[in-house]
Order: sequence, then C-alpha cells, then structure tokens
Amino acid sequence: MSDHLFQGQTEAAYLVPVLESLRRYDGLTPKRLTTPAAQPLLRLAIVRNHAVRTGQKLADAAFEVITDRVRALDSPTDRIVADASLKLGIYLEAYKAHNLPTRAIHQLSMGSLGNRRNALLEHWAAFHDALGAESDVEPAPGEHTLRSLIEGQVFERLAALLVNPGSTIELSEPIPATTARTVDSTAAGKVIVLGGATIDHIWRIRSMPDVGTSTPAMSYTRTPGGKGLGQAVAAAHLDLDVCLLAAIATDDEGREIEAHLEREGVDTSLLQRIERTDVRTPASAIFELPLGNSSAAVWRDGVELDVSAIDQHADAIISCDVLLLTFEVPQYVLRHTLSLVSSAPNRPVVIVTPGQPYADGHLLSPVLKQIDYLVAHLWELEGFAFTEESKHDPQIVGDDLLGLGLRSLCLLVDRGGTIYEPDKRQQQIPIPPLLLRESSITRDAFCAALAARLIEDRSLTDDAIRWAAAAMSSFAESYHRTPSHPRRATVDEKYRQITSPDVS
Repeated sequence: MSDHLFQGQTEAAYLVPVLESLRRYDGLTPKRLTTPAAQPLLRLAIVRNHAVRTGQKLADAAFEVITDRVRALDSPTDRIVADASLKLGIYLEAYKAHNLPTRAIHQLSMGSLGNRRNALLEHWAAFHDALGAESDVEPAPGEHTLRSLIEGQVFERLAALLVNPGSTIELSEPIPATTARTVDSTAAGKVIVLGGATIDHIWRIRSMPDVGTSTPAMSYTRTPGGKGLGQAVAAAHLDLDVCLLAAIATDDEGREIEAHLEREGVDTSLLQRIERTDVRTPASAIFELPLGNSSAAVWRDGVELDVSAIDQHADAIISCDVLLLTFEVPQYVLRHTLSLVSSAPNRPVVIVTPGQPYADGHLLSPVLKQIDYLVAHLWELEGFAFTEESKHDPQIVGDDLLGLGLRSLCLLVDRGGTIYEPDKRQQQIPIPPLLLRESSITRDAFCAALAARLIEDRSLTDDAIRWAAAAMSSFAESYHRTPSHPRRATVDEKYRQITSPDVS
C-alpha cells in the first residue's frame, strides 16, 4: 500500500461510519443520501464538482460518484463486497450472464442487508468468477468476519477514493437505471409510534424536597416531550421512516410540538388534533435527580387518543414494519390497537413500554399474546405480579409473563438488563459503566434501536441487542451536555467500542 493511499485512508476514516450507516435496510439510494446522516458525503469536493458539471442534485451526484468509486476499487473482492453491502446493483447483469441462481440475484437486488450477506457468502466463488477474478480467490469468510471486519476495511478503502480520488471523475459506464436515478420510494423501515406528546417542564434538583419544603433547582428546561414523542424522535434519528400517532390540542403548545417533530424528521400526518377551545395540550412536571432518576406529574386535560383515531388510520397501522406502543394511551385504546394488529395477515412487530402503569392491574393473557417485546423496568411490572415474591424477583415475574403468552420481556435495570424469551437462554443487555442511570431516561433510545435492528435482522440477535445497548449508552453519555437522541453513526461508533473495547 502506498503512503499516499494510507494517508488518504487516515483522512477519510470519518466516512466509514457514514457508509456503514447507509448500508442498512435497502442499502444506499439517492433518497437515503438526503438524510442528515449522509451529509458528510454530500460535502465532499468530488461530489460537489460532479453536481456542478452535471447539473444534478447533490444526492444524485453523490450516488453516481460512490458507484463509480466502487468500480475503481483495486480488488474484485472489495468491489463485490461494497456493491452487495450498499446494494448498488452494479454487477447484477454480470451475475445473471454467469447463470447464478435466481434466488441469489433476488437477494442481492431486493433483500435486506442480512439476506445480501447470506447470498454473498453462499455464492462467494461464483461472484468472483463472474467478475473474472483469479482462480486462487480466498475462501468465503464467516458471517461475523464479513460483518465486523471485512466490510469495514472495504469501506476504509472506498472512503480513501472518495476523499482523494486522484483525478476528476469521468463516468465511463452507465449507472444502472434501476438504481442510479430513480429515488427509492420504499421506506428504509416504516415505524408508527402510538403514545403521548406533551410539553415537559424539567427541573433538575439535587434531592427531592420533603413535604412542606422547597429546594433550589440547578436548572430548568421547557421542551416537547412524552414517551411517544421521545421514541418517535429517537427512531427518526436512526434514519427510520416514522410517524407519531398522538393527541394534541390546537393551541400554541400543540403547534410547538408539531413544529418540533417536523424539525426532527417525524411524520406528523397521523397526529390527532383536538379542536376544542376548552382543552390544552398535555403538560408534564418532571423533577430529575443528578444520576437520572426522576419523578413526574402529568396533566392531560382530556386530550387523549380515542378508538376513532385508531380506526381512521388502521391501514397505516397494520402495514407498518414496527409498531411502538406506550401506556400513555388509555388501556381500551391499547387493547383495540393490539386486536387490530393481531388480525392483520402480515402483522408488524409490536414493542410495548408500560410507562405510567395502568391503575387496574396487569394485562390479561389474550392481550399479552399480542405483544412481541415488552420493554419494562421491574417496578413497572408490579401490577403484573401474582405474588409478593414475584414483585421483587425478575425471574419469577418474567416466567409468569412468558407463561401467559408474552413473546419476549426486555427488563432494563441500572446497568443494562436481561431479555427473557420462552424456551431460550436469557440474554444480557451489556452497558459500559456510566454514572447516569441508563434505565431511567434512555429507554426511548433502546426501543428505537430495537425497532431498527428488528426491521433489518427480523429476529433478536445478540448483535441487535448490543446495538440497542449502544444506543442507550450514546444517549446517556451526552444527555447532560446535549439531551438529543443519537444519530446512527454515533450508535455505530459506540457499538464498535462495546464489541471491540481495545479499539481506541
């Protein structure tokens, strides 16, 4: 490797997590290049120069430039891996001409990232042969090696060509029309969040005052909040196509919440706007202690979702990939929604958070059977417990819930947590040591990351759990400086630190 190329890779390292972010789901498309996560690519000189010469929008120019730079990679293996990982479709015609199985072609052109990797590994030698590679190609790597090592190395070399292209780009081959100029209208992952949206008044205090006394606050913040809103924003920051279904009033606070959601990239078309002059948008008073513990009072003034809103948007709800539900909605609305989803032929994955537990006790078995993942703290499950002993023993309450038909319990505690599933070993949720209590304020980030990985992986793998844990850690680390949910590149970087702690 030349010194020039090594220097280029060093300078370009910041692009690797960007490319890793854009490989997920449906891969790299001009549409995904318009998201905030892709901005470092749009700022590249090679992209801007190409846009000026061709008169294209920056996202379209970036797509053409990246495709051309993949073709310029030295190694056939690098070209094959980059093309499949980013789902560019550069070599599909070559693969078809080489009589590769139709299923493999379909996986590369239409499949998720996991499917594309499987096709690549299963037909490793054939793909190389189709590109005229030498006969002494290395054997196919393992899936973990491909995912955690090889793809990153390929992206390092691709990033170096983007930062230091060596010459002005001149496209010598046409970009496939199906991928280059057509904006992909298929969402990277459709998520609907059904929960609450409020205006939060947050006082940070050193200790809770006794009755009849007061305490000085260290700071005060007024901001749009609510568990539903938090999960929707967290999902949008992970580049998911997310809608929030929540109730707000048509007052100044309601308009403030709507504007906030739009700035954060959340679709507001499903909001239920209560057009009555005698009600106001919900508000919360939150008293937050130094390590993240908090207490809150919520005032809803009758502004809550009703069944009519669920029925009005039934088609959207049952056709999404993941449905996130919170106990902020009335219990009869939650039951109605779960019943609607359970009858759908291709039902979405359902993730429920029992924040603000219902006063009338645990959900019945038929309702629990409709929940795929219940993401909870132990104290929230007291209403689900059948004995005093089970209120204090997560293993007992977990076994009870699974016995009633719950498909998975994600129990969050001060340091990580545990996942319980029927007839499976318990899986630990790993969290690096931090002062802030992850479980108390970062569940929204965990749920959004869990949704993102379930869309991609279709099952709760160890890798998906670590990535969701990385989202919690990322939010916890930055919370007091900038209390904003992490972007995908940040989560990817934290994930690498968790899985490879020796990497600086």
